Amino acid sequence: MKQRIQTSTGPALSPAADEVELARYTCVLRSIFDEIFEADFTADTYRLIHMGDVLFCPPPPGMGLADTLQAIARTLIEPEHQGTFLRLLNPAALRDEESLRQGYASGDVRKKCLDGRYRWARFTVFPLSDAGSGQSLHMVCVQDVDEQKRAAGLARENALLQRQRLDEMRYKTVLDHTNTLVFEWRARQPTYTSPHIPQLLAGNYNGRRLFDVWREDGVLFPEDGGAFNACLRELEQGASSGEMTVRLRRRDGRFIWCRVTYTCLTDPELGVRYIGTINDVDEVTLAMQALRFRAEYDPLTGAYNMQTFFEKAGELIRRSGDRPRHIVRFDVAGFKGINEMFGLEEGDRLLRAIAHLVREQIDKQRETFARLSGDVFVACLEGGRERVRRFVDWLSLQLREYTQSYRVMLFFGICPVEKRKTPVHVLCDWAHLALKTVKGSDLTNYAFYDGELRARLLDENNIKDQMHEALEKGQFVLYLQPKVEISTGRIVGAEALARWRHPTDGLILPGRFVPLFERNGFIVRFDEYIWEETCKMLRLWLDKGYRPTPVSINVSRMHFNDDNFCDKLLRLTGKYNLPRHLLELELTESAFFESEKTLIRVMKELQEQGFVFSMDDFGTGYSSLSTLRSLPFNIVKLDRTFISDGTDNERGQIVARNTITMARQLRMKIIAEGVETLEQAHFLLSIGCNYAQGYYYSRPVDPAEFEVLSFVQEKAFWVDPGIRSEARRLNLPLAPVSPVREY
Repeated sequence: MKQRIQTSTGPALSPAADEVELARYTCVLRSIFDEIFEADFTADTYRLIHMGDVLFCPPPPGMGLADTLQAIARTLIEPEHQGTFLRLLNPAALRDEESLRQGYASGDVRKKCLDGRYRWARFTVFPLSDAGSGQSLHMVCVQDVDEQKRAAGLARENALLQRQRLDEMRYKTVLDHTNTLVFEWRARQPTYTSPHIPQLLAGNYNGRRLFDVWREDGVLFPEDGGAFNACLRELEQGASSGEMTVRLRRRDGRFIWCRVTYTCLTDPELGVRYIGTINDVDEVTLAMQALRFRAEYDPLTGAYNMQTFFEKAGELIRRSGDRPRHIVRFDVAGFKGINEMFGLEEGDRLLRAIAHLVREQIDKQRETFARLSGDVFVACLEGGRERVRRFVDWLSLQLREYTQSYRVMLFFGICPVEKRKTPVHVLCDWAHLALKTVKGSDLTNYAFYDGELRARLLDENNIKDQMHEALEKGQFVLYLQPKVEISTGRIVGAEALARWRHPTDGLILPGRFVPLFERNGFIVRFDEYIWEETCKMLRLWLDKGYRPTPVSINVSRMHFNDDNFCDKLLRLTGKYNLPRHLLELELTESAFFESEKTLIRVMKELQEQGFVFSMDDFGTGYSSLSTLRSLPFNIVKLDRTFISDGTDNERGQIVARNTITMARQLRMKIIAEGVETLEQAHFLLSIGCNYAQGYYYSRPVDPAEFEVLSFVQEKAFWVDPGIRSEARRLNLPLAPVSPVREY
C-alpha cells in the first residue's frame, strides 16, 4: 500500500520522507473514517487496518471476503439497504471504469450498531491495485454519517419553514384585497365594523372598539396578553402601523389564530383615522408551529433536540458571567433490555417520565435540557458541584421508585464549563467520556470530567492509535511467571504474560493497555498473538530437547462469541505439533456471565481434545462457589486476597482452608497467586495448597531468563528449612538437594 501513495508533483521522496508522508495519510484517513479494511477480491480475503471508537458491529469473523460480505448484508445492514450494499461491493462492478469515474465508489446504507440500533454509514471503496495487474485489491472505508443525514433533514425542514413564511406573505397580500375582515375607528370610537366580525368572534361589539371587546369580554387568549398589549402600546405612542398574531375565541368557543393589523390614514377632510384588518391564519400558524416544533424539539418527550440544545445552552453559557455551569449527560442502564422485555411502549413511557422529572428540577430561565438520542439526555445546569449532586441524587431516587417491575438506574457524566468559548458539543463529548468511566459500576453512578480523567483518556487514545501498528511490528513481547511446588521449590508451570516494549515509552505493563483492549474488542487479536508466541516458544524448547512444563494463556470472554474458537486452538497446536496439555486455558470470572451452556459445551469439547482449564482470580466475585459447582475446571487459582486475609486473621484462615478442601474434594488442582512472603508460602502449605505463584519466588521474566531458570538451574528454588520441615510432617514431596542460593 505504501508504494501506491505518491505525491502529485516534485522529486521522488526519500524512504524516510515516504514514511512520514504515509503516516500523514494514515492519520488523516483515521480521523475521517471509523473503520478501514483492505479487501482482496482475488484472494477472497480481507484485513482490518483501522477501527475507531467501537460504534458499528464488527464483521463476523472466520470467513472469506465473499461470505463475509453476504453475512454483513444479511445480519448487519437494514433489509431495504442490503441491495445497495452488495451492489457497491460487487467485484465485477468495481472493475467497471464507469463505476469509478471519480476514482472511487461510494454509497450510504443503514448499518447495525452495538446497541442494536441502525445508523447511516457511508461506504467508500478505493481501488489499490493497478489496472491489468490481475489483482482486485481495494480499500473499504466506513464513515458514520448519521448526524449529517439528520442535519440534512433539519435543513430541509427549515427550508420548508422558510417557504411557508414566504407563502404566508403572499397570502397576506392576496387577502388584503379579498377576504380580509375590516374595521375602522377614529379617536377610539369605532366608525365601521365588518358584519362578519361579530358573526365569527365572541363578544358584544355594539358601539365598542374591537380591542376593548377582546380584552374585556374574554375573547383574547390569556397567554397572548403580552403580544396584544405591546401592539396597543405602539399604537398609543403614535405608530403609523402595526400587527400582532393572537388567538381569538370564536362564537363556538374554539380559539383560532388571527393576524390583526392596523394602518393610520390621514385624510385632509376627515382627519386621522385607522383601518384595521383581521385574517384567519389558524392553519398557517399551526403548520408553522408544527414545523418549528419538529425542527427544535424531540417529538416523544417534548424536550429540546440536540441541535436546539447546542444553541440554547450556548446562549446560557455566554450570558452566565462568572456563575459556574455544568453539562450533565446521562442515560439509562440496560434500556435496550427494558424495551425487549416490556415493549417499546413501556420504554417510551419511561423516557417521557424522565423528561417530566428533569423539567420539574431545572430553572427554565437559566437552565435547559434535551434528549440527544435513544435513552441519552443532557442538561445544562447553573451552579457548583453541590447543585449537580443534588440534581443527580434527586433524579436517581425518583427513578428508583418509578416502578416495581424493573430497576431503573441512571449513569451521569458531568463536565464543568471552564472556558465559555468551548463549543457545547465538545462539552457534551467530554461529559460522555466521563460517563463511560462509571457505566455499569456498582460503586457510583456519576463522574466528573477533570484533569486526571483527561490525561487518562489522552493516554487511552494514544494506545488506540498505536495498538495495531504495535501488534504488526511485534512490540508486544512474552513474559513468563513461574508456578512453583512449595515443598520442593520445583517449577511446575508458568503463566504467559505480556509487556509492551514501546520504542519511546519503554516497557509498559499490561494494566495500562489490557483493560482498554477488553473494552474495544482488540483483546481478541492481542490474545491470539500471545497464544502464537507461546506456542513458538514451547516448540523451540521441545526442539532443544527440553521437557517443558504447561504454560497458561489468558482467554477473554469475547472468544466464546467466536464459533471458530475451538478450531483456532486446534489448528494452532497442530501447526506447532504441541501436546495440548502444555497449553493451559485460563479464564477470569467475567467470562462466566455469558451463556453458561455455551461455556460448558466449549470447555468439554476442548477438554476432550486434551486441553486443561484453570479458573483465575477465584474468590473475587460473588458467583465463584456456584461456578465451581457448575463449570468443569481442572485447576483453581486462588486470588491474592485469600492469602493476605488468611495470614492476617482467623476468619480468613477458616475461609481459605475450607475453600481448598472443597476444591480438592472436587478433584481440582489448587494454585495460589500473589505469594510475596515466606509466611504466606508456609501458611498455604499448612492448609493443603502446595502450589504457588508470586514475587516470593520470581517476578515475570522473559523466555530466555525463564529457560535458564527452568532448565539450566534444574527447575528448583531454594526451600526454607521451616517449609521443608512442614512438608516432611505432611508427607509431601521433598527436593533431594536444595539449590545453594535463593534465586
